[in-house]
Amino acid sequence: MRFPALFAIFVTFLLWLSYELRKAKKLDADSSASFWQREAQADNVRRQSLDNLDYITIPLDSLPFFSGIDEKLDELQKNITDLAPCTMVNLSNYTNTELKLMYGPANLPALTEYDQNYTRLVRTLYQWGNRLSEIGHDKEAIQVLEYAVSIKSDVTGGYLLLGKLYQKTGSPHKIDTLIATASSLDSLLKDSLVQQLKTLRL
Repeated sequence: MRFPALFAIFVTFLLWLSYELRKAKKLDADSSASFWQREAQADNVRRQSLDNLDYITIPLDSLPFFSGIDEKLDELQKNITDLAPCTMVNLSNYTNTELKLMYGPANLPALTEYDQNYTRLVRTLYQWGNRLSEIGHDKEAIQVLEYAVSIKSDVTGGYLLLGKLYQKTGSPHKIDTLIATASSLDSLLKDSLVQQLKTLRL
């Protein structure tokens, strides 16, 4: 008599599975339809002014440049000066569709370039600060990394290195400000970064 009961359970399971699969398929279809509707809408937006973007300017006069003390450092500093005339904007929080909806598809190539320049900048700033620390210039490394944080860099290594340098140079209280800034980032690694910074504070 156990066979009919087991069969009934099996059939019930199949019905439930079928229902869940249909529901998931419908959600995927709705999501896909919504995406293409937004894309079609975005592709018809007229070119908008880019004057309201939060442009980033590299303060070359207030950053710690050295000459001839380290070959790798020279290369990183050159990368920074090469980027200085470029237009840079942090657009990492937006998808291409969102950018087209806000500024029109005609502006997308320029916006992509601006965001790529910003990404190059924050990565190079981290490498620059790290190299300065490696060769014994902690004060200058802090200066470079603090600038990176001020322009909302999402390079987690930069935050962690800066926190360690605050500890090393007798300013652990500054880690609290670093934690607050890290908490405001729109990054998948934000929670992990904040936790690691809190560990440094202990």
